[in-house]
Amino acid sequence: MPEEILDGTGKGYTAQVDSQNRVRTYSTNETIDRHRNVEGAVFSIHFNVTPTGANDYFYYMKNTGTADLMVTDIRISSSVATSILYEHVSGTPSYSAENAITPTNRNLGSSGTLDATASSDVDITGLTSEGVIFFEECANVDTRYKISTSSNIIIPQGQAMAFKRVAATGALECVVSVYIAD
Repeated sequence: MPEEILDGTGKGYTAQVDSQNRVRTYSTNETIDRHRNVEGAVFSIHFNVTPTGANDYFYYMKNTGTADLMVTDIRISSSVATSILYEHVSGTPSYSAENAITPTNRNLGSSGTLDATASSDVDITGLTSEGVIFFEECANVDTRYKISTSSNIIIPQGQAMAFKRVAATGALECVVSVYIAD
């Protein structure tokens, strides 16, 4: 017969523990980003850009808030075969024709906002690579590629990431999925 653990509130809430020290529970599981979306803290950042030349940065995101930002996945397509580098960067971005991107809250009933700078441009300069986080090989044109990482890309306060295209020409479409850590 299972033993019971009292919750300590005096209200009589209990949990049952079996002879192998397993707690019997009835629960509903949900992913962290789904839970954060219910709270209005998950965002999509969508943009289109055609970088000017080879090895140009075309997307920049910096955490301007106090909570960590968690990038869960990146979806991208290219009109030409190319590689994309996702990098941790430092420095101050300089733009030729900045497109400031307003993130879309994935909870359509939430007014929550993302404390981050998110911009695309044809050639972002002034950045120094601190290392490659991931790369994507866009081998087939006009095909959506997706990087998903269960560990997330964690962007602490004041840190930034940027995307760089290896090939010199071609249009890109991209969506970055990010949530605010609690």
